[in-house]
Amino acid sequence: MTHEPQGKYPQPAAVHHLDLPAEADRLTGQVGGENRQGENLARESGVSVVMMAMAAGDELERHSAPGVVTVQVLRGHVRLTADGREFALPEGHMVMLQPNVEHQHQAETDSVVLLTVTGGGKDG
Repeated sequence: MTHEPQGKYPQPAAVHHLDLPAEADRLTGQVGGENRQGENLARESGVSVVMMAMAAGDELERHSAPGVVTVQVLRGHVRLTADGREFALPEGHMVMLQPNVEHQHQAETDSVVLLTVTGGGKDG
């Protein structure tokens, strides 16, 4: 399944200054009874920056994106499967995926990930 970026994004700007620890704290506080909370932090020239807080055990089923994707673990521990391989991603680790590579990830512990996706839609 290919994921096209959707949702509400901040207004275009020459510079986006993001306080990642504060955003992570805010999203983590919103997880509550849900398995996951996400926020579109910025989108410019076809590049999306999305933060996602995931409860332990939460899993994103297999999907792909039409552009390059990075998955960076800011907090916790995530297991990512892509291209027939499994990657253990503790805090501070990142993977980069080429366009259209199917992948899935699961939070082994309560986790916060920063996703960057290129291409796949118009700004806005």
